[in-house]
Amino acid sequence: MQWLRHLWHSEKQRFLIVGAWNTLFGYAAFVAVHLLSGGTWHPTATVVAAYCIALPQSFLTQRLLVFRRADGDWRGQFLRFLGGNSAIFVANLILLPLFVTATRIGPLLGQALFVAGSTVASYLVHKHYSFRRLTP
Repeated sequence: MQWLRHLWHSEKQRFLIVGAWNTLFGYAAFVAVHLLSGGTWHPTATVVAAYCIALPQSFLTQRLLVFRRADGDWRGQFLRFLGGNSAIFVANLILLPLFVTATRIGPLLGQALFVAGSTVASYLVHKHYSFRRLTP
């Protein structure tokens, strides 16, 4: 149990653990939306709907568990979180096809590279923007 406390002590490690959970939750939301729509929705519509379901849950886990920011204006934090996550989400939608076409790397490897880069970007955006400590 000591190793778990040590692991949870680091903000970066909490970010990775919570991020893994949020990824699983987001994928489960995607599966649920896909199944509830009977598979008739375009995959992009399914992704967007799942994103709308997963985003509030992700905000709460990042806010409370990773950055431990139960204080402050949650609405402002949520809007900044939404902006940061949405920018990364849109960048993925635009850049992945361009990257795959330009490099001839397969989409699975291309997306894996994007996930690695976007994980770092997401941590920095949320630490220094979404959940920054405002000084009076």
